[in-house]
Amino acid sequence: MYELAFTPRINEINIRGKLQFPAIIDYFQHIAYKHAHELGVGHEQLFPKGLTWLLLRYTVEVSRYPELDEKIKVVTWVAESENPKYTLREFELSDGENKVICKATTSWLLFNFRKRQPVNFKEFWPDFEVETKRAIEDDFPGLPLPQKVDTKKIMRVRMHDLDINQHVNHRTNIEWIIEEMPEKTLKQYELSKLEISYKEQAFFEEEVTIETEIVKKQEKGQLEAIHQIVKGKKRKLVSKAITYWNSY
Repeated sequence: MYELAFTPRINEINIRGKLQFPAIIDYFQHIAYKHAHELGVGHEQLFPKGLTWLLLRYTVEVSRYPELDEKIKVVTWVAESENPKYTLREFELSDGENKVICKATTSWLLFNFRKRQPVNFKEFWPDFEVETKRAIEDDFPGLPLPQKVDTKKIMRVRMHDLDINQHVNHRTNIEWIIEEMPEKTLKQYELSKLEISYKEQAFFEEEVTIETEIVKKQEKGQLEAIHQIVKGKKRKLVSKAITYWNSY
């Protein structure tokens, strides 16, 4: 397991004084990068070989959002996967009392970007060690697509949206989904869980459309939203997601 300490900064705080959800994803991304490098399978080690990690699935659960200047820590580890084609990376975010207030599980594929095909990660990581523990017990079932469109936003990919692999960073997809929610929802509800499936890369200046179906739950103070991000005139699916919200 690999651990880093974080302290939420003012630019990462939302209108309620809490850490923004995308900032949590930033923390998880940073520690995953650092841990992978230590294991010898980070960007610097793999990219010269024409290899990179592609994120396929992400599930995040938040029970409480940290506040400005609160001392927190993030722990990550590689978990045992039943599917030899994919690796699982887990995350836990804890407060100063070592209480886990956010956790996540992710699925990754090692990809040869020169040949445009997946590769067996064990060929390049034969001595990898895994933990049996999962942060979230999730077998990543298929996610639905919106049956109707309640909200819609069209935008063009900016240079700022790209990562070191020169495609839209996975964090940006999540930020788009949240930002596309109605203002009233964002002011009255707090995101408690997100499940997202990444299907296609998006690149600089491509036009993307974010569409959402909002499903009100029978339980008071809760709602769900089903999302899809598509690109271009052919509406190629970039990602699909479902989010769960609780009222403040």
